[in-house]
Amino acid sequence: MNESKRIMIRRMAGFTLVEAVLVIVITGILTGMVAVFIVKPVQGYIDTVRRADLTDAADTALKRIARDVRTALPNSLRAANPAGNCFEFLPTVGGGRYRAAQSSAGAGDILDFSTADTSFDVLASDNLTAAMFAGTFHAVVYNLGIAGADAYDAANLNRAQIRSTSTVANIVLNAANQFPYKSPSRRFHVIPDFSVAYSCSGGNLFRQTQAISSAQIACPTTGTVLVGNVDCTQTTFNYTPAVSQRNGLLTITLVLTQSGESVRLYDEVHVNNAP
Repeated sequence: MNESKRIMIRRMAGFTLVEAVLVIVITGILTGMVAVFIVKPVQGYIDTVRRADLTDAADTALKRIARDVRTALPNSLRAANPAGNCFEFLPTVGGGRYRAAQSSAGAGDILDFSTADTSFDVLASDNLTAAMFAGTFHAVVYNLGIAGADAYDAANLNRAQIRSTSTVANIVLNAANQFPYKSPSRRFHVIPDFSVAYSCSGGNLFRQTQAISSAQIACPTTGTVLVGNVDCTQTTFNYTPAVSQRNGLLTITLVLTQSGESVRLYDEVHVNNAP
């Protein structure tokens, strides 16, 4: 066999075991060197995505709470405990302006505050529909959140159940009722037969509905989960009641934590307390 054939046979035989081991070792060294420079940016990207997800979840929860609170019956929002773990309010589903005086022709069903009345005309309505009167709803006039004008207290007369035969143009009450105070703007509100509470417990932010009660609620530990991964030791709800110079103010600090990453969002919700 001549020299050229021997060279061709060696070339066709491939690489040796030593060469394969060298390639594996060199590849491992290069991979390790590259990993040192890649792992930090990749981890940074993962952390950024996690923080963005937490921020988005917290922001969505705060917007939901703010939207809910803006429907609250004036002077119905109350903090359930001094620690600021939860708060409660009475939601409104509609309202309008009641007739306070008859027309020049002597027509019209006015809301009489001098005696127990059973019905009144609606001159301007807001989100009222005839279908909603099939459920259990109450008409509230001039809620002040004080004794004698507190919609939480069933013994007070500023809340009266609406009869299912009511229409958008005329509200009929289940029983004759003498509302204690006139509304300066002649407004009434319609509320359902429950209150809404938000609370933080067990790492979750809950939204809970419950029967209206004059007693302060205990913070709910169940309900619809609005958002998870909540640090309840740092999440707070603080309510400053209205005074003559400003509306009520609900301040919310919401802290979400996951895999060592935390985001803290703060929001202020102005609460309309003009009944």
